[in-house]
Amino acid sequence: MNSSLKVKIIGLMALFMCCLVAVLSYVSVTGTLQRGEVRLREYQDMLYKQKTDNMKNLVEAISSAASLMTEDEAKQFVRNARYGVDGYFLVINTNGSLAVHIDQPLEGQSLTTIKDADNQAFLLKLLEQCKEKGEGTIQYTWLKPGSSKTEPKLSYGKIIGKWNWLVVTGVYLDDVAAAVHKEERDIQQEAWTTVQRYLLIAAFALVLIIAAAGFFLNRYITRPLTGAITKVNTYATKMDETVTTQASFSIELSSSVSEISATMEEFSSSAILISNHSQGVADSAAQTLQRTRQGVAEVEALMEKMKEIYNDNQVNIQEIVALGHKSKEVTKIMEFINNIASQTRLIAFNAALEAASAGEAGKRFGVVALEIRRLADSVMESTKEIETKSNEIVAAVSRQVVASEKNTKGIEEGMAYSERTVSIIYDIENAADQTTDAVQQIVLSIQQQQTAGEQVLTALRQIKQGTTDNTTMIQQIKTISKELANLAEELDLVVEHGKKVATAD
Repeated sequence: MNSSLKVKIIGLMALFMCCLVAVLSYVSVTGTLQRGEVRLREYQDMLYKQKTDNMKNLVEAISSAASLMTEDEAKQFVRNARYGVDGYFLVINTNGSLAVHIDQPLEGQSLTTIKDADNQAFLLKLLEQCKEKGEGTIQYTWLKPGSSKTEPKLSYGKIIGKWNWLVVTGVYLDDVAAAVHKEERDIQQEAWTTVQRYLLIAAFALVLIIAAAGFFLNRYITRPLTGAITKVNTYATKMDETVTTQASFSIELSSSVSEISATMEEFSSSAILISNHSQGVADSAAQTLQRTRQGVAEVEALMEKMKEIYNDNQVNIQEIVALGHKSKEVTKIMEFINNIASQTRLIAFNAALEAASAGEAGKRFGVVALEIRRLADSVMESTKEIETKSNEIVAAVSRQVVASEKNTKGIEEGMAYSERTVSIIYDIENAADQTTDAVQQIVLSIQQQQTAGEQVLTALRQIKQGTTDNTTMIQQIKTISKELANLAEELDLVVEHGKKVATAD
């Protein structure tokens, strides 16, 4: 085999190796850059989320503190509040005017006149967003303190109901841009390192291939090369079949992952709804428990009042009975007085008869006897009236005793019912307490399931992205296998040409 053919074969092998290394480098670098873009977006989103969460915590903290003050105290408190290097708060009325600002002369200004470097009434847009959702964020450009140029800024706002205020704070995003730029440089450096690694491997492999090719081409010409071509063709065919199978599998896997992701997203949404409803149930159960405990206290107070009424009623009964006894004693005394008056009347009558028989001497005595008789009649009439009233009092006392005994029986029954009611309410309180604990455990379990579902969903998204990258890489490898088969055919033609040249020599 002449030297020109040897050089051609070695050149073809070197060219093939360079092409293979170039394609593999391209695939690897492309995959690295794609994954880097995803990582860069996730990193930027994470930084934005951290800043948003921090602003949200600050707004909620200052809103909670301000809600405990009067309106004027709250305005002064928000106006003086600071955090970080240049962090401050402002308050917007829901009618579209600035209520509180660190620059007090700006207070009362309409939001339509406050615009950023892009002529955007950003505070008005934030107010409309928060009216709809209760809270919101907006990104705009604003002049940074101590600098002559504008910087991107992110603001967060939330409406508090006590004075219908929108409390707002914002942070500059220049540090986010710097961090993202640094991360981008790291990704590019990683890609360049990958290229350098492949180039170093390719150079080393190329040197080995050239040395081995020079050695083996001097000893073997047709048979080993033909066998190698056959193996290359077989490998290319198998590689093409394998790549086709893997591509089909990747498509099916991507479709399955998409379906599972959709299902998990629905599950996550359902879990959020269930968590919200469960929290409402937990709050209702806690309120029920609180009201039940209040009911227990009210019923216990009612029991104490009924006991007091029962004791007072017993005292009244005893006093009424004593009054009845005294009325009967008065009746007896009146009977005694009536008897005396009757005897006095009889004596006066006899005295009048004796005075009449005595003639002129007993005339004055007769007048006295007549007056005594009239007095006795008057006493008897009075005692009869007193006796009648005493009898009426005794009858009224008897009726009052009967009525009081009925009331006593009713009070005793009411106390018995109240005691049973207290027992039932105690049972209800225990059941409500157990229900509250159970609902809290359910809420905790649902929240844990929700967190697990979100983690699974994130993993599925990563799998889907990896499947997409794998499908792209498989398509590229399939193209490489076709180029490898074509190169094998060209190499076969070179071998045939070499045979002819060798025969001619």
